[in-house]
Amino acid sequence: MDSTASLHFPPLARFRFQFRAQETVRLPPYSGSAWRGLLGHGLRRTACVTHQPQCSGCLLIRSCVYSTLFETPPPPDEVARGFSAVPHPYVLDIDPKAPRVLEPGAHFHLVITLIGPAIGQIPYLIHALGKAGERGIGTGQGRFLLAAVERERSLGADVWPSVFEAEAGEYRQVEIPPIDLPRAPDTARLILSTPVRIKRDGHFLGVRDLSAADLTRSLYQRLRRLAQLYGGTPDAFDAASLFAAPDSLVMRASQLRWHDWTRFSSRQDKLMQMGGLVGEIELTGPDLPLIWPVLWLGQWTHIGKGTAFGLGGYRLLPA
Repeated sequence: MDSTASLHFPPLARFRFQFRAQETVRLPPYSGSAWRGLLGHGLRRTACVTHQPQCSGCLLIRSCVYSTLFETPPPPDEVARGFSAVPHPYVLDIDPKAPRVLEPGAHFHLVITLIGPAIGQIPYLIHALGKAGERGIGTGQGRFLLAAVERERSLGADVWPSVFEAEAGEYRQVEIPPIDLPRAPDTARLILSTPVRIKRDGHFLGVRDLSAADLTRSLYQRLRRLAQLYGGTPDAFDAASLFAAPDSLVMRASQLRWHDWTRFSSRQDKLMQMGGLVGEIELTGPDLPLIWPVLWLGQWTHIGKGTAFGLGGYRLLPA
């Protein structure tokens, strides 16, 4: 497999926004909520032309950059069947180990993964985050400048050519080469970097509850839904045939723990508990080569609930 097309999945593009602090920036313990709120406010101010108090009922709800990214209405046929929520076509890639206090002049960055048609909307995000810096972020609303934007040459390559410099003010499209999917190892090691929130029977799973089947089915369900909404082949992400035998995929989670995270929701005017699992997981078994492409792809889409805040992030360690 050498591309997202061969993986039956929409195109993915990762953008790294480079900032420079103008004032002291103090980020919260987990910055995903702050970044999502700042980006949302910036996009709404940039893209909303009707200035309605809410997107529901707006004539432009299916074409406005803000609503398609942040409110993301379900397709009309799903509205008729009562569906109200769909996954957003972006993922915040939050580094929980990044410095929380940045002095004036310090450089820092934010990585955003865009999915399918959302990739074409990157100029709006560049403009929105540039304007958002004037508003500031974190405790004290520390202001910052958008200096440049880079796009990863290919998924996982960690090579980031520049596509925008603030001084020039011009966005340059970069052609992405085909994906080079690594060979499946005998053992897959996953580092869960931001809280992974997976539900079974209406309850979030803890360290003693999570199984290989829970992890894999959650990943397949998310990729299937994204493929359904943003281009791809949903049926390629059907987990029904997996786990024919109890030992077809074995999980070891000796370094897994629950990490609590609380955020304040201005929309609901209350504190929200957003804790989940972090740490290390190992997967082995005869089904590992079968799920390997999906497991590898999920690094960029994340898994579980709260991906719009950067939750559910994981990386595969080299064999």
